[in-house]
Amino acid sequence: MNNFNFNRFSQALKCQFMVTRKSWIRLFGIYTLVLFMANLFWTRVQGFKYNSMLDGIEAGNWTMDELIRTYNHHVQQTVAFGIVFFCIAMLFFASFMFSQMKDTRSRSAYLLWPVSHLEKYVISLLLNIVLAAVLTFAAYVLADALRVFVDWVTGRIVIWGVPKLFELLGSNAAFDDWQSAWMFITAVFYIHSLYIVGGTLFRRQQFLMTSAAIVVIVILEAIIQNQISWIGDGLQFANSTWDEKTLTYTTTFYPAFYILNTVLCALTVFHYWASYKLFTRMQVINNKWLNL
Repeated sequence: MNNFNFNRFSQALKCQFMVTRKSWIRLFGIYTLVLFMANLFWTRVQGFKYNSMLDGIEAGNWTMDELIRTYNHHVQQTVAFGIVFFCIAMLFFASFMFSQMKDTRSRSAYLLWPVSHLEKYVISLLLNIVLAAVLTFAAYVLADALRVFVDWVTGRIVIWGVPKLFELLGSNAAFDDWQSAWMFITAVFYIHSLYIVGGTLFRRQQFLMTSAAIVVIVILEAIIQNQISWIGDGLQFANSTWDEKTLTYTTTFYPAFYILNTVLCALTVFHYWASYKLFTRMQVINNKWLNL
């Protein structure tokens, strides 16, 4: 069997999607409900009382601009929650790449599927990264639309959250230089690759086991670093100074910064490769907790 055949791969991808479509639809409904309830919480439960502000406007204590500005702030909180929810959801999907292989029967059926290991792995990646991202984003858009509909029905001002999401993602305020953008993207893919490896290595409770392993490793690294006596000011990655002429901060990146990010990029690629190699070694009868 060829390692990768596009026609066979496309047919297998379609087949896998059709088999699991009910699970995707159920997850879409759950995510929409969670995001919708969160939107209602941020705009109706916590914070100010909308009706009280309307009474204040009539009494002359508030202005309509203050009401719009305040309600706009609460809508921005729903956007922030949506971003956090999206990131957590992507880690969940990454750790559950092979959740369809939990019992012996399902593992046997999946491993005996007449498709190469590479094609099976790429299919799982596409479904649990690309499709999962589209599904989560669509759930956010639908939840935002439902919240706007409720606001319109109840006579509140209508402020959409989706445009604010694109404004936030399109702004360059967080990345004044390409090094900061590189550091952020590297950190995102590095964490994601850790959950990819954990989802492939652990057979049960993949998300919890991976999260626990990461926490333990971080604690051990912190303990080791505290035992090292750094010379001078220690190992510096960057330094920001205030420029009186331009009235902005100027950041100087040291060689350690580039070395660290390069190492993390290499480790990210290694994690994806290790995940694939672990998948190719999966057997029908495995250890209770590990896919080894």
